[in-house]
Amino acid sequence: MKLITGWLTCKQGMREAFLAAMEPHVVSTRAEPGCVFFECHRHKDEDDVVVLIEGFRDAEAHEFHRRTPHMIAMQADVRRLLARLSLIETVSDEVARYDLDFIANPPGPYRP
Repeated sequence: MKLITGWLTCKQGMREAFLAAMEPHVVSTRAEPGCVFFECHRHKDEDDVVVLIEGFRDAEAHEFHRRTPHMIAMQADVRRLLARLSLIETVSDEVARYDLDFIANPPGPYRP
C-alpha cells in the first residue's frame, strides 16, 4: 500500500478556491481502480492549509494516478493556488487492518 499525507498551504485567501478546484479531482481519483481512499480537508487551525490524505493499493496504482488526465490538469490549479506543499509518502507491503466493533464487543481496560 502507498500512503500519502500532505499539507498544502494555499496562497493567502485562496483555500476555498483551491478546494473548489479539487472537487472534480477528488471524484475522479476515488474512481480509479487502485485508489483505496482520497480525502481533502480544511486544516482546523490554519486558515490557508488543506490536509490531503491518500491511499493507493500500491506504488504502481499511485504512478497510474500521477499520469491520469485529471491529475495533469490539476497541476495548473496547484501552481496557481498553492504557496507550499509538504508530503510524507509511505510504501508498505505489510498492511494490517483492524475492524473492531466496540458496541457489540466493548473493550476491556487498555493493555499496551
